[in-house]
This record gives sequence, C-alpha cells and structure tokens, in this order.
Amino acid sequence: MSSYFDELKRRNVFRVAAAYAVVGWLAIEVIDTLAPRMGMPEWVPGFVILLVLIGFPIAMLFSWAFEMTPEGIKKTAEVEVGESITSTTGQKINYVIITALAAVVLFQQFAPALSRISPFSEAVPKAEAIAIAVLPFADLSPNGDQEYLGDGVAEEILNVLAGVEGLKVTSRTSAFAFKEQSRAIPEIATILGVSHVVEGSIRKQNDRVRITAQLIDVADDSHLWSETYDSNLDDIFRLQDEIAAQISAALSTNLKLALPTVARETRDWNIGAYELYLKARQLVVARRDYDEVVELTNAAIRLEPEFADAWAEQATALALKAYRLGVMDETIDQAYATYDEAWLAARRATEIQPGHPLGLAVQGLIRMNQKRWIEARVFFERSLAVDKPSDYAFLWLGILESLTGDVDGALARLNAGLELSPTAPNLIRWRARLLTHKGDWGTIWEEKSQPSALQMEDTVWSQQFAALHLGEITVDQLVSWLETTAEEIDGQKVTAVGELGRIIDTINYAFRPNASVSDASIRDVFLAADFETQFGMMEIRPELSFAYFSNREQELLNIPNRNELEILWIAQASVYRQSSGFKALVTGLELPAYWDLYGWPDMCRPTSASEFECD
Repeated sequence: MSSYFDELKRRNVFRVAAAYAVVGWLAIEVIDTLAPRMGMPEWVPGFVILLVLIGFPIAMLFSWAFEMTPEGIKKTAEVEVGESITSTTGQKINYVIITALAAVVLFQQFAPALSRISPFSEAVPKAEAIAIAVLPFADLSPNGDQEYLGDGVAEEILNVLAGVEGLKVTSRTSAFAFKEQSRAIPEIATILGVSHVVEGSIRKQNDRVRITAQLIDVADDSHLWSETYDSNLDDIFRLQDEIAAQISAALSTNLKLALPTVARETRDWNIGAYELYLKARQLVVARRDYDEVVELTNAAIRLEPEFADAWAEQATALALKAYRLGVMDETIDQAYATYDEAWLAARRATEIQPGHPLGLAVQGLIRMNQKRWIEARVFFERSLAVDKPSDYAFLWLGILESLTGDVDGALARLNAGLELSPTAPNLIRWRARLLTHKGDWGTIWEEKSQPSALQMEDTVWSQQFAALHLGEITVDQLVSWLETTAEEIDGQKVTAVGELGRIIDTINYAFRPNASVSDASIRDVFLAADFETQFGMMEIRPELSFAYFSNREQELLNIPNRNELEILWIAQASVYRQSSGFKALVTGLELPAYWDLYGWPDMCRPTSASEFECD
C-alpha cells in the first residue's frame, strides 16, 4: 500500500488533482459571475460545472498513465525511472497551483463589483419595469351621454393589458380617480408612479362608434403610438382587444422588448347587455341610484343570464342600499331583507364564476354588516386570494379588522390595498380615519406632501389636526382654515363645521383644560349647524364614550353593522372596556369566537375558556 501511495506521489497525481480542483473552481466562479452579465443562457453555468466534474477523473487517469518528458508526452510505462523528470514537472505544477490560488483570491475580491455590472441584455429596461396606466376615455358623443361606454372601453383595455406578463398596470380605481380633475398627464403619471399612460376618446352615434387611443411615454411626453378605429358597436370587443395588442406591440418595439400577448378572459357579451352593465357600474361607482342599478342589471341578466359581472354589480348595489337603510331605525327590517336579496345575487355571481373578485368581496361585506364576522373574514380572504383582487376586498377587510379591534392589522390591510391602488379614495379616507383614532399625528403629517393624500377632504382635515397637535400651526390658524373650508367646499359645510366643533372640544378638554376658544362666533356657527359631534367628542372625553355605548348596548345587538364599533377601541374608551356592559356587548356580538380564530386585540385577552378581560 505504501509503495502504491509513493507511486501516486511520484507520478504527481495528487498535485494534478490539486491543480485541477483550484483551476476548475476558478473557472466555475468566473462563469457564474460573468454569464448573466454577458447575456449567456441560464444553462451555461450548470453546463460548465458538469464539464469540470466529468473532467476530474479523466485528468487523474491521464496523470497516472502519461508523463511529461523532454521528448514530449509518453506513457509512464515506457519511461525508465532514471530518465523520469516528474520532480521537475511537480515543481511546475506547484507554481500552477499557487498562481491559481492567487487568482481565486483576487477574483473573489473583485467579484462583487463585477456582479453589479449591468448585463448586456439590460441595455434596455426589463419588461417587468414598465408601469402603465389606462385613463378613462373621454366621451365625445354628440349628446355627451356615453361616458359609461368610454369608461368601459378603458377598463377592458386595462384588463387585457393586466394579463400581459412584463407590464405593471395601475388599477382602475387609481387610474379613474383623476376623472373629474384637470391634471396634466405627467402629474398624473407621477402620482400613480407609471412611465407610460394610455388615453383616448370615444364617439358613438347610432350604432357606429369611433375610438381613438394613444400611448404616451411620460419621460418626454412623446406619443409612441396612436390610432383611430371606426366600426359598428357590435364589434367593440374586438376593437378593445386590438387596441390592447397594438399598445403591447408599441411598447415591445420602442423598448426593444418581447412582450407576450394574451387573450381577454371574458366572452363577448350581448352588446345590449354589456351597455346596461356599464351604465349600472357607473352608478355604483358614483354611489347613487341603487334601485336603477337593480333595474339595469336585471335587464342585462335577462339578455345574458350567465353575466357574472352584472350579478356582482347588482349585489354590490343592494348591499350598499341595505347599509343606508340600516342606518335609520325605522328601516332596519327592510335593511336585513335587502341584505338577503344582495346575498342571493352575490352567490349567483360566484356560482357562475367561483373566483369572481367582486362577488366574493360583496359576500364578505354582507356577512360583515349582518355581524357574522367569521363568515365575512372567510369571504374576504378568498376574495384576496384571486389573481386580480378588488380594491373593495382590501377596504372591507380593513374595516372588519378595525371593527373587531385590530387597528394595526386594518392599517396594514389598507396599506396593502394602496400599494395596488395608490389613489383609491375610500382606502385613503379610512386610513386617515384610523390614524386619527390612533392619534398617530406624526405619520399623518409626514405624508402631507404625498399627492395621493390630497385627493380626499377627510385626509386634508386630518393633516390640519395633526399640524395643531405637533405645533406646526396655531389654534387661530386652524379655526380660520376650518371656516374657509366650510364656505368653499360645496356640500361639505356641515361636515367642516362639525369638525370645527370637534376641534373646539379638543382645545377645551385636551390641550388647555382651563382655556376655551375666545371667538364666540365660531362656537355659534358650530351650534347653529346642529351637527352631531358625538364621535369627535368621545375621542376627547372618555365619559361621553362610556355614556354613548352603555345607553345603546341592546340596540347595537339588534341593528346591522353601522361601522360604529371602531370607537370601542380608541384609547378614550378604556373605561368602558372594563365595564360589565362592554363584556355583555362583546359577548352578544360573538366577538370572542372571532378572536379565538383570528387573534385577540391588543387590549383584550382570554382569562379562561369563557371569560376575558380588556384594558
């Protein structure tokens, strides 16, 4: 055995193995670092590793069977021991090993810098870096009554583009938030965080329709593509698909990318049913005329019984109508009946299309407003698990979490929705509302310059209160601003004056217990408005929170959800949370069962199988 080992050493087999290992390792390191930068196929590094592994036993066999001599390479068996120069060859191999080791060390020092070199294939932007928004198409029809059709065309193009791998398409809610605003395209693009914008117009006369669309590169405000289409209205689905395909092709050509195209997932509906659906959707978005929505969707469903979108829109209208009915004591029974009607429509939508985003979200909304918290949560989570979740799913689940005591979870949910729809008004409004309840004035003030935060009056008011809390403005400045707001915002005077009353209470009971607003006319304006400021006052005076809930415990058990329960979790309600009435209310609402499944709020904890306590 010893003689065999000595022979391996004499023939430099060990040195060759070491040299091969070091040089092979260096080759693998180099190719693994440089292959992506040089645009090589992904299989190249793996192939090199395979070659190095296969070559190792071959190198060992070669070093055993052959030997370097002054006359060249000969078989070892043919070389006399006295004529062998393996010792000299061994020294040369040692130099190779040392040099290769030094090269490995140096390469590892420079590898991080090499890894940061832009790949040759990235001389142009990656497809996934393209962010695009589709704005609502302007209505240029003679009677100006085709706005719903312009919205529908834009939304369908948006939906088709959203299926193209490599495009990040802004949601409908965010893109359409600028519909009534006269903002420049670059400003809209900045707010939405997109590099390209699609805009256009639609003109319908009788059964003929003209659609004009254009693709804008926001960086230099240039038109990458534009086209005008004239056709019959029955052909509108083909036109929408063709426009989306042309936009994808224009992006591919101008940015030297290979964007795949996809077919629209929905079928071509009866054009009459489609128009009725678009009219209904427009009313739901505007939150008005819910009975007309039901009539329109029923007419659409008669033409297309399997029209899941129409069923879901009808369910949404009925659920929103039921919420309004549930706010008034005299129509509570009607509210519950309307929720049942909405439930049937929502179920029909998900029977036709089991993963319908809006159908699932509306089922969650209905169950939440029926105070069936666990069922609501299940539907909301299912609605968020689909490929293209609705903004409503984030909003309504965030509301559910705020009602059940998880304010931080609600804020995280709303933030997740805002990542997809940064200008969604209701997401912005509820987030500002919860930050105000938490007294997180620092966050509100830090975000005051974000363009999306300026879309909702509620958010602007929150910023003013945050400024007062943080000492950025004086009481007189806030009062002056509130008076101006009450005069200038059409239809919002009562709300602004109500907020003015709230800030008066804030000053009197929180900032300066021994002081009051000196300007009596301000208080007179507030009192004359006859505005109910109970919630605002409760946040300042805990005794009002206690009185409010203790007087309504039984009522709150018997009425549909009115989004009042969020006040249970403000800091000023801590006295009430420790009362027997609170325990009875929470138990009657079956919140402990919900908490057992989804987690207890920070201020409450179970003390036994059937008991709990709250701070």
